[in-house]
Amino acid sequence: MAGIVVKGRFPRRRLVQTVATNLLRHLFQGAARSWARNAGGTAPALGSMTLLLVMSGLVGLTGFALHNLEQVEASQASLLHVYLRDSAADADIGSLQNRLTSDPRVAGVTYVTKAEALQRAQRIPGLPQLADATESNPFPASLDVQVKNIQDVAAIDASVRDDLAVDQLYPTSYDRGAYQRIQAVLLGAAVAGIAFLGLLGFVAVMVTMNSIKIAIHARRDEITIMQLVGAPRWMVRGPFVVEGAITGALAGVVAGVITFALTAAGISAASGAFSQFAPGVTVTVAGVTAAVVVLVGLGLGSGSSLISLRRHMET
Repeated sequence: MAGIVVKGRFPRRRLVQTVATNLLRHLFQGAARSWARNAGGTAPALGSMTLLLVMSGLVGLTGFALHNLEQVEASQASLLHVYLRDSAADADIGSLQNRLTSDPRVAGVTYVTKAEALQRAQRIPGLPQLADATESNPFPASLDVQVKNIQDVAAIDASVRDDLAVDQLYPTSYDRGAYQRIQAVLLGAAVAGIAFLGLLGFVAVMVTMNSIKIAIHARRDEITIMQLVGAPRWMVRGPFVVEGAITGALAGVVAGVITFALTAAGISAASGAFSQFAPGVTVTVAGVTAAVVVLVGLGLGSGSSLISLRRHMET
């Protein structure tokens, strides 16, 4: 009597769903359980990565503020005040103003009277006392020249110093090398910040790699069995990458919250002074920075795991 073989009918959709569920359980649930078991060994990596990300977020915000501050200083440095003699004739002043207006390097020229100059000085700390110390108005009239390119300020300054309408004692507000000194300070701060972050990044990556190495050696038998039964390489290495990503994501969330909280506290505590010394840094910018910190942490953790796997796991 011939045997009858009955084949079961398994819907393709259910088969795909079962395989996907098992893969997700292996990659994510298994990695989460392993990460929880090795939390003690992962704590140094989590702490160092959190410190790195907090510093990165704060340095990033500082760099953004310094960039905006440089733009403000550049705008102010490209505004040249040409001080006029009190006895200058209207014709001479008009001739100088027309010459500057027609210069292609100049964006605009504004005439400021002595009374307007006094009103400006009243808003600058320290100058009202100087004005009160004399009976007359000590502040001269001026032509405020907005130069298109800051590199042309020196040439504009040289072209007006000997004009008949210009005060020979204090001809202009031009300070040779002032903007270059500002750029040098900002460049030095940027180099120091990048070097410090590079050092912290190296330490965080090495500590994370060491924690993944410990996890690999602790699960050496499990890895060997999976390799013997023919498990794909990505299935063997995937949980370790997810463990590193969990470490990086947690560090990123903690660092993002700290970065946002510190920035928001600074903005609310001294809004006027904060906007003056850190122009452009708002609560929205702090929120975007916190989100970027989380993404950087995720990439840093998974990337460190991949490097450690390449070095310590047999192919």
